Amino acid sequence: MTTSARSTVCGLLLCFFIAPSGWAFTMPRGQRLIRPNVDPPHALPPDVAGDAESARGYFYFWFFGGSGGIGIAVRQFPQQLDNFKRLFTLANEGTSTGGETIGLSPLCLYPRDIALGDLQKILDKKLVRDVEKMVKVGPKPNYLSEKGYLCYPSFADACKDCNPLTVRAVFDAMSTGDNVSPDVAQAALDSFASDIGEFKNALLRTKLSGFSSIVFLLFLLGPIVGATCLDALSAGWFPEWPGNENLPWSLLSPSVVNLPDYWT
Repeated sequence: MTTSARSTVCGLLLCFFIAPSGWAFTMPRGQRLIRPNVDPPHALPPDVAGDAESARGYFYFWFFGGSGGIGIAVRQFPQQLDNFKRLFTLANEGTSTGGETIGLSPLCLYPRDIALGDLQKILDKKLVRDVEKMVKVGPKPNYLSEKGYLCYPSFADACKDCNPLTVRAVFDAMSTGDNVSPDVAQAALDSFASDIGEFKNALLRTKLSGFSSIVFLLFLLGPIVGATCLDALSAGWFPEWPGNENLPWSLLSPSVVNLPDYWT
């Protein structure tokens, strides 16, 4: 391939990759890029966008409903912080058999690794291997435990002579909270007893699912609720403002000072 041909191909590829997604390539004679007139996407249904009263109702619904969902996600951060503090406290409590560790993933965010002897001591307990009996004889501090769920206090009571951090790790491998269905707990404990690797994988899965759920709520609800509320706000209170076609960037332009003139 000659230098001229190579330059032409590189130029075409560069245009392809850097051109905005809305551009259409038409090259009859003039070999130029033509951008069609495409209306920008909106978060509102057409019937709502064309009616100010409907748009205002839409705004109220999404603003208060979405704020509640985001608030739930934000409130999880202090709870997660308390969980970390609790783990670090447990790391210094009780006694440990020491020796070989199981090799927990750093992504579990545990203060230290778990000793294989501590884990085996829990899994060898007859009461621990009988979830139904553990639920029956253990404390029932909440509604779910009264309905037959295995709660953390019941599990900790059955393992009161074991290493506290390891007890918490085993329960965390079964649930992202402090309660777990008895059939799920029984299946998990049976699998942990037969394969220590399954315990490590289960703990990593539950920890990552707990973290990712918060991130998912924040990064999914945030942009969706924000875009919908902004479109509903503009359609409900200043539908004639020229900057509506370029939200949210038009809020940073000098024309935003004229917004009160378009308020309805």
